[in-house]
Formats: sequence, C-alpha cells, structure tokens
Amino acid sequence: MDKKRRKKTSLSNTISNEPKYRSLHAIIQLISKKQHCGLYTKKFQFLPEYGEGYLEYHRFEGLQVSIFDAMLHQDFNISRKQTVDALELSFLIDGEQIIKIDGNKDDFIYENQESYLVYIPNVSGSVKYHKNKPLKEVKIRMTQDFIKKYELDTSYEIKTKYALRQFKNSFIKPLCTKTQEILAEILIDNRQGLLKRLFLESKVLELLSLQLDATPKDKPETQNTDHLIKKLYNVQVIINEDLTTQHSVYELARKVGINDFMLKKEFKRVFGTTIFEYTLDLRMTKAKKLLRYSKKPIYEISELVGYKNSTHFTAAFKKIEGITPKKYRKEIAESL
Repeated sequence: MDKKRRKKTSLSNTISNEPKYRSLHAIIQLISKKQHCGLYTKKFQFLPEYGEGYLEYHRFEGLQVSIFDAMLHQDFNISRKQTVDALELSFLIDGEQIIKIDGNKDDFIYENQESYLVYIPNVSGSVKYHKNKPLKEVKIRMTQDFIKKYELDTSYEIKTKYALRQFKNSFIKPLCTKTQEILAEILIDNRQGLLKRLFLESKVLELLSLQLDATPKDKPETQNTDHLIKKLYNVQVIINEDLTTQHSVYELARKVGINDFMLKKEFKRVFGTTIFEYTLDLRMTKAKKLLRYSKKPIYEISELVGYKNSTHFTAAFKKIEGITPKKYRKEIAESL
C-alpha cells in the first residue's frame, strides 16, 4: 500500500470510528441481590476497564425502577431488545444518549435534565453513550399489570397517545423543579423491603402524575431547551443538506448558536472526527457515486460536491483515493 493509499485508509478509519454494539450485561457484574416482601433488588457495578459506577434495579408487581449512575471509559452502543410491552418513563439527570430504534429513520437525541414517557411494544434498537461524561438516569418501566391497576390506558389512552410509533423529539421534555425534588428523594432513599416498595410506588405515581398532567406554572420549564448535542447534530444536518457550500467553522457555530471553539471540540468528541474530515468524507463519497453512476463531466461533479475549481477537486480526490477522478471512473468502467 503506497503512502496515498495509507492516508485514505487512515481517514476512512477516523470517519467510521463508531463504538461497537454490546449488551449492557457484558460490561457490568452483579455485586448484590435481595428479595424481601415481594421486592426484588439487584445491584451491578461496571467492569473497571469499561467504566465506574453502578446500575441498580428494583422490581415488584408490574413495576421496575432502575438507577444508572456511572462514568464510562469508552464510547458504547448498548444494544437493547424489549420483548414485553411496557410504559417507560425516563429521567436523564446527567449525561447524553443517542437512541436508535430499529425501523426508524431518525435517531432521538436525549440530554441531561430531560425526560420522556412512551409506550413501547416488542422492539429492538440501541443507545449510544459517550465516554468521560457523567451519566445519571432514573428509568421506570410499567407493565400491563401496573397499567391496568391504575387504569392508565382507560383514563389517558396511554397505548395510543404515547405509542412508540409516534415518538418524536417533541416527546422529550425538560425536568421541572418538582420532578427534580422527587428524583433526589429516590436517589438518597435507603429503605428496605415493604417500606421501600411503598415508597417507590408512591414516588412513581407522583412522577407519572407530573408527566401526564403538567400545570400552567410548569409550562415555562417545559419549553424546548435546544441543548449542546442537538446543536452538534444540527451542524451535521446543515453540512449534509448542501455540499455545494463551503461552510466555515465560524459560520456553522453562528448558525447553531455556540462559539467556534466549543463546536470544534465537542464535534470531535461526539463524532470522533473533525468537521473538515467529516465534510471531506461526505464530498468524496458523493463524488465517487457520481463518477460511478452518472456521465456528468468532472468539472460539474466538482461543483456539486463543493469545489468551484475542478483542479482543486482533482487534487483533493487524488490525495484521498490515490488516483484521479478520471482514472477512478475509467477503472470502474473497465471492471463492469
């Protein structure tokens, strides 16, 4: 492999630097479990090479409350498969997640101080977590027994109004002050057995009530918050929408409302590549498709991928692919 080909490989590896898909149970180990008065509790800690912190489950009578408090040492895509229909209520106190649901085109961006309520049928997908970011989440899962016990579907049409197929980023809402207070109580509580069961059920009902029936005074706090990671994904959208435009980092930063230093730093952290490398990869990918599947002249292709000067396009293409666009097209034609 010559030097130019090595450069291409290096860039390609950078662009596709996605974390591997893993099961959550592959990176944690059980440290304790209890069963008392119908309350089942399990506590796990993260394996040292993967992170620090713990994951704790409390389960009883159609209700599961889990607490996730950790700092991961690597980026992870945690695969997830749900086999039982359930109502899920999540509160992300710290951290960020990218939620991917199989069959859905768009990912859901979920950030600290946000929550969601959604009815989830049998489904699979994944959640992406980023390294070196504090992660604290309280997640509540309510099965059919719990839904029926409190007539949630009868009174609120849970299965229809909060159905996963309708789930959009608009379902994600900021945490109100009262919600934060209840979550703090859950996190510091040390009751056991029956008292723990009664406490958790009462707090779940309070949280569910707040989520279903926000009062007018809560409205200012439930406005869309447009957090940092949403802005980073918006930068991706801006770049993807029009490759003919040469966007500077400064211009992109102004469009999404953050400073250029923060944009460069956080874009590299979240996506594993610089804005320049990300844009270059998109341009070269589109150029190769046009060279392979169209008969457009080289100068026109160069304009379509953001180069006003075809000489500059040819030089950039050769630097990445190791051959000129003309030779690339010829080799493709000969191989067919």
